[in-house]
Amino acid sequence: MSAEATKTIARHHMERLNQRDLDGVLQLYTADARCHGFAPEPLDRDGYRHSMGMLLAAFPDSRFTVDELIAEGDMVAIRHYLHGTHQGEFQGIPPTGKQVTVTAIGILHVMDDRIVETWLNADFLGLLQQLGVIQAPSPA
Repeated sequence: MSAEATKTIARHHMERLNQRDLDGVLQLYTADARCHGFAPEPLDRDGYRHSMGMLLAAFPDSRFTVDELIAEGDMVAIRHYLHGTHQGEFQGIPPTGKQVTVTAIGILHVMDDRIVETWLNADFLGLLQQLGVIQAPSPA
């Protein structure tokens, strides 16, 4: 698979998330795909749908902005941001109405035009600080 083809799949992935089309997102995944970074153990497709559904419900106006795609072979890295307003419960935290920006890097492993595995590294600590759940360190 070409680097440009893996980038195209990554773009479709992010576009479908912005459209709130989780069924469309999961059509990009193989039936046995694994998603790392959402829980201690890798999630399957249903676990991914559940986690993303909760995130999108908590931040219903959220948008994913892609800053950079870097591809090599069958792997593509996505440096991106989530911007949104906390309007629904998130991980037991009641809505705060606060606007947040979360930085993240995702890596997709693509084979035969389908995603077989993902890894996510998102700044969830920064998100909790923005929501006021965890106090940010004082500047020195």
